Amino acid sequence: MIFSERPVSDIRKLHGEEHRRAVQELKKNVEAGKFTAVLGPRRVGKTSVLRTFLNHYRYPYLYYDLSPYIGLTGVSYQALTPALIGFETSKLSGEAQLSLGILKLNFKVERGVEFENAMINLLREVNEKYERFLLVFDEAQVLAFVRGVNMMGLLQMIHNTLDNVVVIMTGSMPGLLENMLSPSSSKPMFARYVEKIRINRWSLKEGKEYLKRGFDEANVEYLPDELEEAVEELSPVPGFLTIYGIHRVNGKKHGEALEEAIDEAVSLWERDLEAFLNIYNSKTYVRVLWILAQSRLGFSWSELKRELSRLETVSNPKLSRVLKNLLGAGMIEKRDGKYYIAERPLARAVLRMRV
Repeated sequence: MIFSERPVSDIRKLHGEEHRRAVQELKKNVEAGKFTAVLGPRRVGKTSVLRTFLNHYRYPYLYYDLSPYIGLTGVSYQALTPALIGFETSKLSGEAQLSLGILKLNFKVERGVEFENAMINLLREVNEKYERFLLVFDEAQVLAFVRGVNMMGLLQMIHNTLDNVVVIMTGSMPGLLENMLSPSSSKPMFARYVEKIRINRWSLKEGKEYLKRGFDEANVEYLPDELEEAVEELSPVPGFLTIYGIHRVNGKKHGEALEEAIDEAVSLWERDLEAFLNIYNSKTYVRVLWILAQSRLGFSWSELKRELSRLETVSNPKLSRVLKNLLGAGMIEKRDGKYYIAERPLARAVLRMRV
């Protein structure tokens, strides 16, 4: 079945030229021992790229899913329990198995330093056992808010001393993750050498091809205009098109399926906006998004400043900073000197907000 709400892990089912190319880039970077960040907005398929890569190439790995903690500004180190363990733990020494047990919270630890030491002990052993071992953090921007352990210091230690351990990160708030990885005198040196792979939404053509492929496989009748409308209304975000496809396969007509997919997409964006605003706690972000949601024609910087000035007094540097962060979060786009809301479901979600 092409349409599934679970991440894709079969390379034959991974749709999109950019997504398949990202799998190959990951392979190249891992073989070269390079830390890599896979960047892109929510629901564009970053996790599918990552899971496909892990399944296809069979590197041993520890996989952390930090998505439940997006938007929190304080996360306990006890949230760092591996979601997937992709190697034979029975071959570990007794000491390393104890360390893994601590990481899995099978044993209670009172202090973050015990947790940190367990991670270091385990990684040192797998560094000796394997030519390549992957430490994977999905939604790695959350690491910046982990309390109780020095995650940046841990990553620096891996980079400096564990040649066979490679870190892979994804980030759906690329601006946040890139700030964490910005090379500067105040940031760990490993950040200077992180390779970045960017994944965008599908093209309109790829979105229609995905729906057509899924409907043909499931013997669902459709009209070309239906594909066109679904792709345009859903912008064409892989996760949202999947929701629409599932509704059609389950027997719903185009209109009902699209309406329900839009409602679900808007609800998901409302949650993401709440998480974003928990971190960037300023009404200016809501107002900028609200202005951009009024028109599909976009606004230049000066037009946006003029409209925003009717709602609040804002300095030029602050507006530029807000736009930079919204661009980094994948919520807006800039084309030909104008700013646009990135997705129609996002525009609908923004228009429901109070400014």
